[in-house]
Amino acid sequence: MKLVSTAELKNRTNEVLRTAQAGEPVIITRHGRPVASLMGLVGSDLSGLCARATGARTPSSGYAYSAFVLPFGTFYVAFGPLGPAFARIAASPEAFERDAARYLGTSVRRAARPRWLTQAVGGAVRLRRAFGGPVDLDRAGPFEKEVLAALRRIPAGEVRTYGEIARAVGQPGAARAVGTACARNPVPLLIPCHRVVRSDGGLGGYSLTGGVGLKRRLLEAEGALPHLPLTQGAGRAR
Repeated sequence: MKLVSTAELKNRTNEVLRTAQAGEPVIITRHGRPVASLMGLVGSDLSGLCARATGARTPSSGYAYSAFVLPFGTFYVAFGPLGPAFARIAASPEAFERDAARYLGTSVRRAARPRWLTQAVGGAVRLRRAFGGPVDLDRAGPFEKEVLAALRRIPAGEVRTYGEIARAVGQPGAARAVGTACARNPVPLLIPCHRVVRSDGGLGGYSLTGGVGLKRRLLEAEGALPHLPLTQGAGRAR
């Protein structure tokens, strides 16, 4: 174990981080008293740490997942007793299992499609209808949960800007944070983050495989933005 003062941390940051990454616990002191600690993390450690920090618990029955072949790829959804918890387009079941395990902090097992989930995915894709049932958001922070709740209220065929969502959740200066919350949406399609766009006319990003091209395709299918151009410089404005 290595003791490091706050002054040393400031002046020797890289050296202290290398010590932690090498596996030696680092205790940060201020005026001679311990105030914080550092430890090295790998991806699986980070997922577990995040789950503990947000109070997320793995249900006793664990998580299962089902796959849905859609026009734009195979859409996998992991679910538990609290509803869908993680969804992504993936190249293979193994790739999804790795991504889901990193996010959920536990392994997932393949299962038959429950009827409610089949209806939810079909409704989101064919009927352009956001999922109205419960969603497992245990790993989301309070602000993210507010943003995701606001996204669920955007009707198909309409869009909102990042700034409008920020104002809707009572944080008018938090447009960029809204963008981050959209990017971290654990269940895209089921919670329609693709309906949030930039104030300058650009589409913004999209977390599902296919990115902004898929986002445009979804919005055009909903009749929301059939002629929206992708503007240059859209990466700076919200």
